[in-house]
Amino acid sequence: MNKMQEIYINLDDSGKLTSKEHISVYGGLVFLSKKEKDKFITQYRSIINDIKCNYCNSRDLCQNNCPEIKNTNIKKSDKRRVMNYIKKYYVVALVIKNDYVYEHIKESKAAKGRFLDYSIRRMIKEIIKNLIKCSSIDPTKPIRLIVNIDQQSTKSNGYYNLHDGLVEELKYGICNYNYSNRINPIVFSDLEVKVTYQDSGKSYVVQAADLLAGTIRRIAIENENEIHESLSKIVDFKIVLP
Repeated sequence: MNKMQEIYINLDDSGKLTSKEHISVYGGLVFLSKKEKDKFITQYRSIINDIKCNYCNSRDLCQNNCPEIKNTNIKKSDKRRVMNYIKKYYVVALVIKNDYVYEHIKESKAAKGRFLDYSIRRMIKEIIKNLIKCSSIDPTKPIRLIVNIDQQSTKSNGYYNLHDGLVEELKYGICNYNYSNRINPIVFSDLEVKVTYQDSGKSYVVQAADLLAGTIRRIAIENENEIHESLSKIVDFKIVLP
């Protein structure tokens, strides 16, 4: 029996798909085994435990209820330390240029949700295609795909059955009847997909994705005409839409 291959994709967003903002982003980390994921969490947790007391408002009355360290409150020196560790792993990014997205999509919550659902599916598919190209994943052997997304992002964006969409696109392919063409599948064995929406306060991988998403968005905004080049120093795989 073929051993089950594992892909863990952990994502968070920064910025919103709206006419008021030029760039919205998903950023995160990919692990190819539970062992690799757990190793990351152990060291990441150690770093956070070392710095978290600096963020308490009443350190003298500590009740071990430290605030979550996020991209919006982390100090520059601490962020540099954390990011230097995160960059040792496989970092991914999805950058959406909001100005190029149709207005009717940005103005409708349902249409926006469908577009973001499509964008995340596209990102995940391209990540897996790249892993196959690099021989990190064998598409002819069973694959277990675990996608972890910050639950807070679902409240404003909504997702339209991301699980079923991933299974269909990765394993069965999609027929586009409007253009009379077919998008072929990329997985040719058993595929198990699990999508979870996690509380970032309880998930170190989603906390790390939050820091990445905020950093990626800042870089993309500052280098809007050279997004691919500017992200190369911290991102291993990226796509820019639409």
